[in-house]
Amino acid sequence: MTKDPCVEAAELKAIRRDLITGEKAATVRFGEDEVRLTKADLPRLDGLIAEADKLCAIAEGKTPRRKRYAMGVRFRPH
Repeated sequence: MTKDPCVEAAELKAIRRDLITGEKAATVRFGEDEVRLTKADLPRLDGLIAEADKLCAIAEGKTPRRKRYAMGVRFRPH
């Protein structure tokens, strides 16, 4: 059974929001000192979100948004 890409995109966005706002941070205490740690690869998470958004758009019959565009180069002799 495959997961609905729209549901997966929403879940991944919620995870990203929680990581950025500190909701998913682990707190470690050493006496009176406290450290909050978060282990996440945000660029990889952004890539997973983009892929899930693309699959969601395809599943809904929409055209997925392009993320990258080719850069044109022109040569003008002087």
